[in-house]
Amino acid sequence: MATSKQSAIIIGVGPFVSRSVSLYLARQNYQIGLISRTEANIDKLATELRDNGSTVHMQAADAGNAASLESALDTLATKLGGVDVLVYNAARVGPNDLMTTNPEVFEQDFKTAATGTLVAGQWFGKHANTASDTRPLLIITGGVLDREPNADYASLSAVKAASQSISKMFSQVLPEKYGIQVGMPLIVEPIIPKEGGGYVTKSDPDVIVKQIFKPFFDAREKREYKDWVTERIH
Repeated sequence: MATSKQSAIIIGVGPFVSRSVSLYLARQNYQIGLISRTEANIDKLATELRDNGSTVHMQAADAGNAASLESALDTLATKLGGVDVLVYNAARVGPNDLMTTNPEVFEQDFKTAATGTLVAGQWFGKHANTASDTRPLLIITGGVLDREPNADYASLSAVKAASQSISKMFSQVLPEKYGIQVGMPLIVEPIIPKEGGGYVTKSDPDVIVKQIFKPFFDAREKREYKDWVTERIH
């Protein structure tokens, strides 16, 4: 458990992974900044976090708009007094048949998933809190659609492949040149809530966070940088 007040920003707020990551970080005594295009998503999660005693700051922004995202990150960094962890979890998850995918929808999906990843990583390289002896951590969620593309999810497959390529390049540059660790939790199966509780697949958000997010934080706290594992799959 973190012994001092650290700060984390989560980009892309929803009811599943982002919520579970936020609650995990709150239990570790983190201050939390939330960024989402939908204010209702932020308000609901912020209320839950505050009810658990967390310090939370919110900023509405479009992750697919570079200026909007950078402005939100700047604002939250000021409110939080610095950023130790940045989690990028923004993407539109839904079906798009390859032969009927709308190019305009594809372009917007690319901006959200891939361009947003680029902007967030570049911003963190300049603004991460490197004053501590515990390295900053950039986490970018992904899956296996880059390796196993699905024509029924054509847009998501393509844009996440681009996002994960950018993430891998960040993992080549940020640790050595900027002193920032990079983690890529990869979720194989979709998160589908089951009526009455639970999930249809093995992808339970709380289990995902425990199995492939928490190890990044544990390794960071122990300063286990030499044998760092960049990709963890659930």
